[in-house]
Amino acid sequence: MLKVRISNLSGAVIAEGTCSDSGYFPPALAGIYNDALDLKPPRSLQSYGEPYASEDYPVGTGRAQFGYTQPRHDGGGYVLDDEVIVDIERT
Repeated sequence: MLKVRISNLSGAVIAEGTCSDSGYFPPALAGIYNDALDLKPPRSLQSYGEPYASEDYPVGTGRAQFGYTQPRHDGGGYVLDDEVIVDIERT
């Protein structure tokens, strides 16, 4: 099990939660982010640090960015949220 804390770049915690360290980590991390901020439309994980730089992936601290795809009738393309800091501990 992983304990997740998401902070803005100033260090203020904006979301916390837990998730499994299974292969579903990216959607679980996005779920914690979306639930805490009640985002519409929901965001998906667009980037997360260097996932293969450590044997302990995804444990540690890294930068992440969430976003969503804008519908074609609204101009299309990606809309990205501000970068955040993700701190993950194995419990």
